[in-house]
Amino acid sequence: MEQIILAIIIIALGFYVFKFYPFEKGNVMNLVIAAIFIILTAICKRLAIMIPLFGAESLKIGFEYIPLMLAGYFLSPGYAFLVGLSSDIIGLILVPTGFPFLGFTLGTILVSVIPSLAKEHAKMLSEKIVQSIVMGLILVLGLGASIYIYTLDQVTISTTVHIITSQEKLTLISVCLILTIIFIILIFILKKQISQDEAKEFSTWILCVTLVEIVVTLCLTPLWLDMMYGIPFFVSLCIRVIKECAILPIEIFIGYTLIKLMKRIFVRLNKS
Repeated sequence: MEQIILAIIIIALGFYVFKFYPFEKGNVMNLVIAAIFIILTAICKRLAIMIPLFGAESLKIGFEYIPLMLAGYFLSPGYAFLVGLSSDIIGLILVPTGFPFLGFTLGTILVSVIPSLAKEHAKMLSEKIVQSIVMGLILVLGLGASIYIYTLDQVTISTTVHIITSQEKLTLISVCLILTIIFIILIFILKKQISQDEAKEFSTWILCVTLVEIVVTLCLTPLWLDMMYGIPFFVSLCIRVIKECAILPIEIFIGYTLIKLMKRIFVRLNKS
């Protein structure tokens, strides 16, 4: 039943993006760019690593979201939907995991579609409003992560049960808050060094990444793991909250560096 509901949601999302953001006729460049991002996503998926946390190999670190989000940032929602769907299908072919669960397919599509839709709507907002939304989301994420860690008493990973001590809670909360503060300070410093147009672009990219991580990584993925494997939602959420405090700034700054580089490349291609 869950698969049917998820299939309906994917079809409805596809209908929405293709109706309101159809493909541009005769624009071969967008198809080429979409294909490049699909290939980059497949490569990044193979480079993911697992690192130990609470005594078990439990934290997956990878950057396959970056090419998907960049695809959404540079392409319209219709192309972004195509990139997300194709990347998931290719991923299943390269790394078969049994019968595909459409929840993960929807998640992959949203990683690409959310930045595309966010950028389209951000065009109608001023830079200050976009910045205020971004800062609010970052503060909510940092404070929410700290409060959530404070309420935890233990973490269960596979068959390993780890009791979280007060010292570990204090350390993790401190890391979350310090990273949040440093992140906000770096944003203000960087924004002072760039033009107003670049500041709007920078804020928009931060908004895209933050929305993807909150919606897909913190909300949907733990839900899919609970539905498919019986992993309790809040156990999975704990691991991901700790991960996000470190991975979010990395994705933002690497992604924005790539945005500036790719814009230069696209300008040269259009001139030639």
